[in-house]
Amino acid sequence: MPLPLSGLLVVSLEQAVAAPMCTCRLADAGARVIKVERPEGDFARYYDKLAVPHTCVPRTRSAPSPLVGEGWGGGSLLSRETSHLTPTPTPNPSPQGGGGRTEFVERKHAELPASASACSAPEGQSAYFVWLNRGKESLVLDLAHADDKALLAAILAKADVFVQNLKPGAIAKLGFPLHDLRRAHPRLVICSISGYGEEGPYAQRKAYDMLVQAESGLASVTGGSEAPARVGVSVCDIAAGMNAYEAILEALYAREKTGDGAAISISMFDAMAEWMAVPLIQYEGGAPPKRIGLAHTSIAPYGAFKTKDGADILISIQSDREWRVLAERVLGDKALAADPAFATNVARIVRRGETDARVAAVFGATDEAALTRKLAENDIAFARVNATGDLASHPQLRRIDVTTSSGAVSYPAPPARSDAAPRRYGAVPSLGEHSAKIRAEFLPGAKPSRE
Repeated sequence: MPLPLSGLLVVSLEQAVAAPMCTCRLADAGARVIKVERPEGDFARYYDKLAVPHTCVPRTRSAPSPLVGEGWGGGSLLSRETSHLTPTPTPNPSPQGGGGRTEFVERKHAELPASASACSAPEGQSAYFVWLNRGKESLVLDLAHADDKALLAAILAKADVFVQNLKPGAIAKLGFPLHDLRRAHPRLVICSISGYGEEGPYAQRKAYDMLVQAESGLASVTGGSEAPARVGVSVCDIAAGMNAYEAILEALYAREKTGDGAAISISMFDAMAEWMAVPLIQYEGGAPPKRIGLAHTSIAPYGAFKTKDGADILISIQSDREWRVLAERVLGDKALAADPAFATNVARIVRRGETDARVAAVFGATDEAALTRKLAENDIAFARVNATGDLASHPQLRRIDVTTSSGAVSYPAPPARSDAAPRRYGAVPSLGEHSAKIRAEFLPGAKPSRE
């Protein structure tokens, strides 16, 4: 069964995170994605050299996955056997498939030995790049040259989607004004991703993820009371990329009815401003949110508490009934459960310090194992405050293995799961890996004037 976007051609003049996030999802769904890179490559290729093959990180996986292309669990080195996803090329990969897709078939085998020669990522394959560029074809173009402009124009003439995240106005200066593209190719869906949009007083500002976290107010509600903080992942970039993906899918669906494409504009600032709606509404309602670290501004108790043996356990009490259960059955305090001074969330917020102190006292006198057992038995929502290393071995973690030039790199699987066509995640391209093939396909017989 073909994937949902099989047969669609996407061209992306992209760099960094936001646009690659969008086109990665399109590639995962079956679209052919041609990633246009400058001669030196997407600068995100060189952020680090940490995307090492999984053979350098011996790991087991705790349970098999029912879907092709995925594996369950970060696993434990103490497990007796490991479930590894062995890449098996599809018998007849599509000629439009980003260099061919790879199907991962689950197999059981002994622990993989680490290979000293494979234990470093090659230049140009950073963690960011390997995460967001699987399944794409890499085409190197220098759009200062007429022959490369002609090649891009030829590809756009056959494309279904064009994504670009250059600075507003830059694509027009390169010879591809978006209004001209819309007129020349009325079925083309164009999506432009920028920091602050195509117009407005900030439109020409450079924008990177942490800058938008600051400008949107996100940093002001993140972290502890002592200072604003950055969210630990590129949340503004990711939000913009996912909004772009959604908007493109809507435009493609509309095109099936009308025959017309669309010109879409997505900004990182707009994406994050929407996510800041609740803090903004609270501010305008007279109660601006305060930074309180790993706690909730409007619910109590909802935060992290340390156990006797040093684990941080975060609990979330969402109703007054849950509070009574926590107080009586976990804290062992029937009087507290019946005390009207703590009976409602509003009352507990007023007495947040005393509320949290009551919880902290019991948690601090109880070992993690006993405490989490009691929380689970009483259906109290809780989580362990884990580090990245804990995620790596988490029993709920699903992984995919993606081919790179130095071997397969393992990382978390995309969240959507379906009983339809299994997903096949393509390889991460080397810089310019598909340039010759694409040039021969779209401009047969033509040679670059610079050769």
